Amino acid sequence: MTNLASACVRSFLVLFTWLTVVPALAHASDEPPSTLTLDRMDSATRVGVQIGFDKLDSASLSDVFVMRFNPYGQYVLPNHMVGIYGQLPVAHVFNFNGADATGMGNLDLGAFLLPFHTSELILRAGVALGTATDSRDGRIANYDSAFERLTDFMLVAPNYTTLRLSASTVQQSGMAFLRIDGGLELALDKPSTGNSTFVRGNIAGGLRTAAVDLSVELVTTGTLDGNGDVSSRFVHTLSAGFRSQGPDQVYGGFVLPLDEGIRGEIWIITFGYQHVMN
Repeated sequence: MTNLASACVRSFLVLFTWLTVVPALAHASDEPPSTLTLDRMDSATRVGVQIGFDKLDSASLSDVFVMRFNPYGQYVLPNHMVGIYGQLPVAHVFNFNGADATGMGNLDLGAFLLPFHTSELILRAGVALGTATDSRDGRIANYDSAFERLTDFMLVAPNYTTLRLSASTVQQSGMAFLRIDGGLELALDKPSTGNSTFVRGNIAGGLRTAAVDLSVELVTTGTLDGNGDVSSRFVHTLSAGFRSQGPDQVYGGFVLPLDEGIRGEIWIITFGYQHVMN
């Protein structure tokens, strides 16, 4: 058993070194790093789908669980200065003791500017059109899955058409990378009792290894005109994930809601595939 344990430890150290110590001397396509839960806009053209699996702590998997399907894409013009993007999330509740439910989100379309022709500064303007499902069951499906990408929370709000503005930066130094997003979202059309102004601030850091990107991410979003004190109007998620290198990327990780009342109530695993072109 001692020899077996020693062999396992040595194998783990070799694997850990290969993944995290060996620097990525050359990325074949030199694609920028991307994240699980922050904005996706950057200097690369990409198309993909992100899939979430949400386990409700109060229910057994044999009774109910929620999945979220989020196709997305963006195209960066050959001058690497202007891009366009789109995405549409769809959530589904698998209820084995009753009726299933499906919720479609708001269609998110827009454009972004790369003033330096790189991901060092990304300025985005878009509109989330009010296409979200308004039925009771559809709302439940959407809201139960919303914590997978809290930065896109307004995509699950029914009867909202929202102007989405943001500024982002992606910085790289050696193996390390950092992404920061700041966003302002203004309701162009909303329910009579709904809030009008939403903000968010996101940060992610990680390592680019020879095989995968590894990231840890914090997302914060909330409303400026809601009731209660400021802290009660904001929600947060923490996530950790990996992403393979090259033009055909697979990725995955977990997302944890941090706030009291939802912390420990939803357990989220997310994974996906994207094709990246520079």
